[in-house]
Amino acid sequence: MRSRSHRSLSAALVAVLTFGFWAPSWASVDDPGTIGLYLRQLYDEQHPSHRGPLAVMRVVEDSPADKAGIHCSDFVVAVNGLPVLGREYSDIMKQDLRGSIGETVRLTVLRFDGSRSEIALVRTAYPPHLNPVADPFEYRVPGSWATDPRYLFPLPWWPKIPYYGFEDIFFSPNFDETDAPDYHSFLFLLWLEGTHLLSAAQLQSDMLAYFRGIAEERGRMYGFAPDLAKVSATYREDSGRKRTFGGAPARVFSGAVTIWDTHGKVISLNSEVLISGCGTPDHTALFVAMSMESRDGPMWKKLDAIRDTFRCRRSTATTSSY
Repeated sequence: MRSRSHRSLSAALVAVLTFGFWAPSWASVDDPGTIGLYLRQLYDEQHPSHRGPLAVMRVVEDSPADKAGIHCSDFVVAVNGLPVLGREYSDIMKQDLRGSIGETVRLTVLRFDGSRSEIALVRTAYPPHLNPVADPFEYRVPGSWATDPRYLFPLPWWPKIPYYGFEDIFFSPNFDETDAPDYHSFLFLLWLEGTHLLSAAQLQSDMLAYFRGIAEERGRMYGFAPDLAKVSATYREDSGRKRTFGGAPARVFSGAVTIWDTHGKVISLNSEVLISGCGTPDHTALFVAMSMESRDGPMWKKLDAIRDTFRCRRSTATTSSY
């Protein structure tokens, strides 16, 4: 569920680290920054740990790395003076590569011709995720959040889904770090064809099938046998709360789900779902937010802020101000 798929979180030796490249006007210096590289740690047959250098798989155009002349097929052999050989990729990422906007990262880069370069890069802000311009709706998600490619129905983990449409999903920056406050915080948007007047009971049934499918896929991927009876979903409609979503009236459901994480552990998440017809019988939009934090926790302020960028109708303004 970077890409952080519902189905596959990258293992350390094949992890991909993604960076953006420029600072929107709303970015804070405390926000996570980026240098513009996709990296993959290579398998080193000669080292006891088999953890080798970091191969540059892609350089983001106009990023700090691009402007510094780093290219695909270059190798990062040290970060901030510390050799990467033998180190856990997750440790390199957390201790050296991740950091705030404006901080400097020093890379030792090895070229194919054998030459070495010491390159200092200043982290800039991630660009936001913007949904495709062909969509009739629009939204914005911070670029530090990870995303999967758009899933078309039927979803791979929910083949018997009774709807048509697609899902966009986003994962918090520390989604896979068990000791992080935002561990397993994520959101997804369902854009369904037609009108769907879901009840709390139907929403519970749908979420139960959805996360049981996720549990089965995670079990196959990570080598554990999930007890599907431990997956649960409970929702109630907050009928007394008048809300809008995307500029149209919305129904609000709150509840909790119990799921299997990628470590074979059962965890409980608080959940909120907004459902809006967006003023048309042609489609129904669902915004689904999940977090282990209580509803009044700081993670929910971020989820709410993303939710509030959604508009049922695309504006005529350009996105050049982002």
